[in-house]
Amino acid sequence: MTLSFGAFCVALAWGAVSSVGLVVGAVAGSFLSLSHQKIALAMSIGAGLLLAAASRELASEAMQIAGPLTTVVWLLLGALVVSAANTRLAAFGAAHRKRCGGCTPQPSESQHPGSGVSIAVGTALDAIPESLVLGLALNEATLPLEVLIAISVANLSEAFSGASGMRLAGRSYRYVLVLWGAIAMGAALATAAGYAAFGSLGQWMPHLQAFGAGALFAMTAETMIPEAFHNSPRFSGFVAAIGFCGVLVMEAQTH
Repeated sequence: MTLSFGAFCVALAWGAVSSVGLVVGAVAGSFLSLSHQKIALAMSIGAGLLLAAASRELASEAMQIAGPLTTVVWLLLGALVVSAANTRLAAFGAAHRKRCGGCTPQPSESQHPGSGVSIAVGTALDAIPESLVLGLALNEATLPLEVLIAISVANLSEAFSGASGMRLAGRSYRYVLVLWGAIAMGAALATAAGYAAFGSLGQWMPHLQAFGAGALFAMTAETMIPEAFHNSPRFSGFVAAIGFCGVLVMEAQTH
């Protein structure tokens, strides 16, 4: 596939659209004070959306093309990479980087020196699976609006919760806003770069789809679901199912 500059710019624009939620969520999380239960509800919806996007738009399509065994191997590989990175980062104080602080606090710099850098690195790494997924999806014949919406809403809830926790841990407004702003720009660039790279890989596309699904599953399970369900309001699982069904409905309308 020959990639034109115009196509790259379009992919960059869609990456920017999906990243707007990161900036909005970071600003809202820095200046607004919401209860843990309300933030957990938002995170529940975001988790449901991402799980549906991973399973319906990536894993199932990869299985149809590459077969179950290849899909399972690559999906588990993607999950393993993300889990290994999270395990390493947790040792440096970044285990709770997506927590709002109202239930499980993020560590402050005085409690865990160097945790700010680890949280920044971990938060940036969390954006990679979503950028990978969107970059892959943009190579389809029609724009997968359900994937774009799922990632955008999930980004909003992730940034809101993470920024709230950073502020409660004593990190400055400047730190929080610069960090999330940089992540938003990086995610948009990564989406465009992924679109450009993945479009020329041909037969490797289903393998990468399965890898992206596994990475997204692991990221959601280890950084979003703990916030969504720890001391969360009643029926939070039902709220997550609503998010999951939202992607199913959008998919049915667009196919």
